[in-house]
Amino acid sequence: MEAHTTAQAGGGSVNSLPRLTYKIKEAAEILGISTLTIRKEIAAGRIKSIKRFRHVLIPADELTKWVEAAR
Repeated sequence: MEAHTTAQAGGGSVNSLPRLTYKIKEAAEILGISTLTIRKEIAAGRIKSIKRFRHVLIPADELTKWVEAAR
Protein backbone atom coordinates (compact mmCIF):
# COMPACT_ATOMS: atom_id res chain seq x y z
CA MET A 1 0.00 0.00 0.00
CA GLU A 2 1.07 3.58 -0.46
CA ALA A 3 2.35 6.08 2.06
CA HIS A 4 0.05 8.95 2.84
CA THR A 5 1.12 12.58 2.89
CA THR A 6 -0.19 14.36 5.95
CA ALA A 7 -0.54 18.08 6.47
CA GLN A 8 1.25 19.75 9.34
CA ALA A 9 0.56 22.95 11.19
CA GLY A 10 2.32 25.73 9.33
CA GLY A 11 1.39 24.45 5.89
CA GLY A 12 4.13 21.88 5.34
CA SER A 13 3.60 18.21 4.62
CA VAL A 14 5.47 15.11 5.68
CA ASN A 15 5.42 11.69 4.07
CA SER A 16 4.82 9.63 7.20
CA LEU A 17 2.41 6.83 8.02
CA PRO A 18 1.05 4.39 5.44
CA ARG A 19 -2.69 4.57 4.86
CA LEU A 20 -4.59 2.35 7.28
CA THR A 21 -8.02 2.66 5.67
CA TYR A 22 -9.59 3.62 2.37
CA LYS A 23 -13.01 4.89 1.39
CA ILE A 24 -15.02 2.71 -1.00
CA LYS A 25 -14.18 4.84 -4.03
CA GLU A 26 -10.46 4.79 -3.22
CA ALA A 27 -10.47 1.01 -2.69
CA ALA A 28 -12.26 0.49 -6.01
CA GLU A 29 -9.68 2.63 -7.82
CA ILE A 30 -6.78 0.76 -6.19
CA LEU A 31 -8.21 -2.64 -7.15
CA GLY A 32 -9.41 -1.54 -10.59
CA ILE A 33 -13.01 -2.55 -9.95
CA SER A 34 -16.28 -0.67 -9.54
CA THR A 35 -17.62 0.76 -6.30
CA LEU A 36 -20.66 -1.49 -6.79
CA THR A 37 -18.40 -4.55 -6.75
CA ILE A 38 -16.73 -3.33 -3.55
CA ARG A 39 -20.16 -2.84 -1.94
CA LYS A 40 -21.24 -6.35 -3.01
CA GLU A 41 -18.04 -7.87 -1.60
CA ILE A 42 -18.64 -6.04 1.70
CA ALA A 43 -22.27 -7.23 1.80
CA ALA A 44 -21.15 -10.82 1.11
CA GLY A 45 -18.58 -10.62 3.92
CA ARG A 46 -15.59 -11.09 1.62
CA ILE A 47 -14.23 -7.63 2.46
CA LYS A 48 -14.55 -6.39 6.03
CA SER A 49 -15.31 -2.73 6.56
CA ILE A 50 -15.60 -0.24 9.39
CA LYS A 51 -18.54 2.13 9.61
CA ARG A 52 -17.78 5.42 11.32
CA PHE A 53 -20.31 8.20 11.23
CA ARG A 54 -21.36 8.44 7.56
CA HIS A 55 -18.21 6.79 6.24
CA VAL A 56 -17.52 3.21 5.27
CA LEU A 57 -13.81 2.55 5.63
CA ILE A 58 -11.93 -0.49 4.41
CA PRO A 59 -8.74 -1.47 6.24
CA ALA A 60 -5.75 -1.66 3.90
CA ASP A 61 -5.01 -5.25 4.91
CA GLU A 62 -8.50 -6.28 3.79
CA LEU A 63 -7.64 -5.19 0.24
CA THR A 64 -4.48 -7.27 0.36
CA LYS A 65 -6.38 -10.31 1.68
CA TRP A 66 -9.03 -9.96 -1.03
CA VAL A 67 -6.41 -9.89 -3.80
CA GLU A 68 -4.51 -12.84 -2.31
CA ALA A 69 -7.74 -14.87 -2.09
CA ALA A 70 -8.32 -14.29 -5.81
CA ARG A 71 -4.99 -15.91 -6.77
